[in-house]
Amino acid sequence: MGNLLKKHSGLRDVRFILAVGSGKGGVGKSTLCAMLSIALREAGYLVGILDLDFYGPNIGILLGAEKEKPLIEFGKIKPVIVKGIKILSLAFFTSEREGIFMRGPMAQSLIKELMEKTEWGPLDFLILDLPPGTGDIFLTVLDWISLDGFILITTAHKLSLSDAKRTLNLLRESNVPILGIVKNMSNLWEGEKEWESFLKEEKIPFLLSIPFIKNLSEKENLEALTQIPEIKEIFKTLGSKILEKIFRIH
Repeated sequence: MGNLLKKHSGLRDVRFILAVGSGKGGVGKSTLCAMLSIALREAGYLVGILDLDFYGPNIGILLGAEKEKPLIEFGKIKPVIVKGIKILSLAFFTSEREGIFMRGPMAQSLIKELMEKTEWGPLDFLILDLPPGTGDIFLTVLDWISLDGFILITTAHKLSLSDAKRTLNLLRESNVPILGIVKNMSNLWEGEKEWESFLKEEKIPFLLSIPFIKNLSEKENLEALTQIPEIKEIFKTLGSKILEKIFRIH
């Protein structure tokens, strides 16, 4: 169904579809999605990002698009474009204070509608920001979309690593190409032995470490951080690592 959905929907002109996920919430998944979108744009690629974290849709805030609204014409959805990045998030259709309550079938129906009706146009990369864990939305995406690569993000905390193992097992069972793992907030957690043991046991490619970015709480959005040399270098490294992996696989 994944290939059919791509051929007969607004995804037909998308070259690669990547997903970013985490076993546990609060480990920086949406931040990584936003960073990756900027990194790939800076490398010269056409990039879109679809925020499927229905219970915490924050991509708009991270990319400075929280006040934007997508254009809907003739039943088709046109993503918001901010500094060259095409963005679609459920947050664009709701208020910040409005709760989002969805049972499985409703979430599945909404995902299908977004996939079919959003006109992305030509893109080199579409990044899917998945909700944490392996619930209905996560499983629906794996069922419907033939992903070209998955990036897992975690911290070195033992609880995060435990949940990451469950996510990795499901990805392998579903034959999803795993590009590698990102270690976030690397300067906050102890437990290097646990981290090294995890990498050895899971045999997963290690992409890079990202320290806790204090500046993120002081800036309006991630774009502002690209002016800070050491953080700009993280963006550049992230982009090059992902490009190396995706072109090696495909």
